[in-house]
This record gives sequence, structure tokens and C-alpha cells, in this order.
Amino acid sequence: MTGKDRILTTLAGTLADRVPFVPNIWQWFYVNEFKGTLPDALRAYDHPVKVLRALGADIFSKFEGDVRTVTYRDCDYTLETDGDDLGRARVWAGFTWFEKYALRHERVGTPFGALTHTWQYERETGAPFEKEHWWKTWDEYAAIRYMVEHTVTRPDLDALERGMDLIGDDGTVIFQLLETPLKKFHWLAGQENASYFVIDHREEMRELALLHEKNCLEYLEQVIDLPNVLVYEVADNVDTQFYPPRWFREFCLPILKKQAEMIHARGKYLFLHACGKLKALAPLFVQAGVDCLEGQAPPPLGDWRLDEARATSDQLIVCGGMDAPHQELRGAHAAAELDMYVRETFASMGDKRRFLFGSSCNTSPLTPYENLISFRDAAWRYGKLG
Repeated sequence: MTGKDRILTTLAGTLADRVPFVPNIWQWFYVNEFKGTLPDALRAYDHPVKVLRALGADIFSKFEGDVRTVTYRDCDYTLETDGDDLGRARVWAGFTWFEKYALRHERVGTPFGALTHTWQYERETGAPFEKEHWWKTWDEYAAIRYMVEHTVTRPDLDALERGMDLIGDDGTVIFQLLETPLKKFHWLAGQENASYFVIDHREEMRELALLHEKNCLEYLEQVIDLPNVLVYEVADNVDTQFYPPRWFREFCLPILKKQAEMIHARGKYLFLHACGKLKALAPLFVQAGVDCLEGQAPPPLGDWRLDEARATSDQLIVCGGMDAPHQELRGAHAAAELDMYVRETFASMGDKRRFLFGSSCNTSPLTPYENLISFRDAAWRYGKLG
């Protein structure tokens, strides 16, 4: 089977030839490229997809599926970049593009005042960090509301086509949708301030959530009938620490149920990125109609074993398992430990249908390449189906 056939067959719940091996190595690749620590066998490759192909992985890429472009209607928007030269014309860091430089400064002018925001890309970690959030004090609520109400999101279909061409028959994309209102609060204000705002100003936050929900549905309407796109993902980062069940029920469940209904009516799948502690939210995932929690981390980083997720619903697709503690194993016995871990994990998954063995959120930059090969070989060995 091709990687694309293997993934789509698995999503449908029928038997592929083996469990798909779908590691996420984007961060791992860019950090090791920057440090000059890519193994010799990979130094000729300039893109993570090419490394995955060389590794023999089944390519399941949300980065080639994140083609959102954002404008602010009736606002004055400016973007400036500076800081360290990244050595590349463009770097995609999972949430935004960095154009050559490590600092990205944005400003949105509204009738209620200007809002500013700064991203910083750190090459040593391959990750972006918000140095300055849009929403700093409650006094900026009117400006934030205006910005959200005037946010327009469109897909860059040319970028999507380039990404799908790059992947070819070796896999497919996970098309990225807008985040839930609760995650939008986190992006705007940071998790701490957002939590205080929800507690202290419930009605205003509900109004803001409805405005963002409208944006979510408008974007989904634009992309839901795209040909050859079967998997859509809500771009959150679910963890019960900042997604307590009562807040998930209020600010996430309504939009997820609407999205799931629309997507399922087309015979497609709704994923939710969720790589933290999840067990307390399990009934709500089922109620929402989510098909898969992508990037699931088993204990000790998470609190929900893969077999527990499998037991929650026969229809739930389980995706994850390659956790950081095992990724980073070193020493003479690392390969044997990884083999045992994969064997036991796969044995816990019953008939292994609807199971995608992949990274728990991402692959640590500290992962030896030999461990990726060990994961792959064990997945091929113990993931045979039929």
C-alpha cells in the first residue's frame, strides 16, 4: 500500500497492511539543521517531508495543511521583522511564518486603540514564543473585540497544492482549521490572563467566543469541500490544566459539535490536537463528535493511556504514542527498550484498527536519529494487520 492508502484505510476502520508510522519531525529537522547535527544520510534534504520519505514513514502533515491567511477588515495593519538572521528566506514554526528574521512585530489599529504583538523564533529549540501578547489588560477589550469581529481568514490554495504535490502518494495533509474560542483567548491574552478574564468577565468573554465561532464556521465553509482533503484539525493544544471540563463544555463543545456535523456529512474526519493531560475530558471528546485526538501523549507526560482512549469508543482514532522520554533514550540498550515499548503499546491496542503510531505532539530535537529508525522498525514489525 502507499502511505496515503495506508492512512486513509486506517481512518476508515478497515484493515491496512500495517499500522501507519506517522512521526512529526518538523521541529527535530529544523533544530538539527541549524546546529549542523543532522546525520550524514540526511544532509542532502532541505525539507522534513523529504526526510520522512527517506525514513520510509507514512507522511501525515499538518504543516503542509496549514494554509491560513489572515487580514483585518477596516483595520490599519503593519508587520515588521528584525532580530537574528535565520539563514532561510522563510521558516514555518507551527503557528506562523518568519520571514528571514527571528522577530515578528505586528500592529493592528482599531477605532478603540492600537494592539501590538510580537513573536520570537528560537533556532535552538525550533519553536516560536510570544514575547508580547495582543491583549495585555482588560481595558483593551473593545479593541480586541473589534479586531476579532473584523478578522478575515482565507485559504492559500496554491500553498496547499504545493504541499500536497510534495507529499504525493506517500501520505496526506491534516488541514488546519481555526482554534476553538478558548484557545483563541490563550493566543490573544496568554493562558494566565485569559483565565482571569474568563473568571472575572464571563459575559463579555462569551460574546467574544461567539464572534470567533462565527469566524471558525466561515472558514470551514470555504474549505470543507476541497477535493483530496479528508482530514480537518482544530488547531488547539488541549490540556486539562487550561481546559477544565466546565470551560471546555462552554467554550469548545458548541463549535466542535457544529464542525463535526458539517465534516461528517461530507464523509470526512475531524481531528483535535491534544497532547496534554486528557482523561477528564474524554466524555466531552465523544460528545463533541471528534474523530481523533492527534498527538496524544501517554503517561508520564499525559494521563490517558492509548488503550484507555481506544476503550472510550470504537470509533475513536488513536494517534500518538511516540513520547519524549522514549524518543530521547540513549545508551547501549536504547534500541531494545524502544522495541519492547512499541511491542507492548501495539499489543495493548487490540486489533490495532484506527491506530496511527506517531509523535506525541512532536519529536524532541534531542532524539537520536537511530531512535527514529528503531521506532520505525518496531512499528513495521509489530504493526502488521490482517
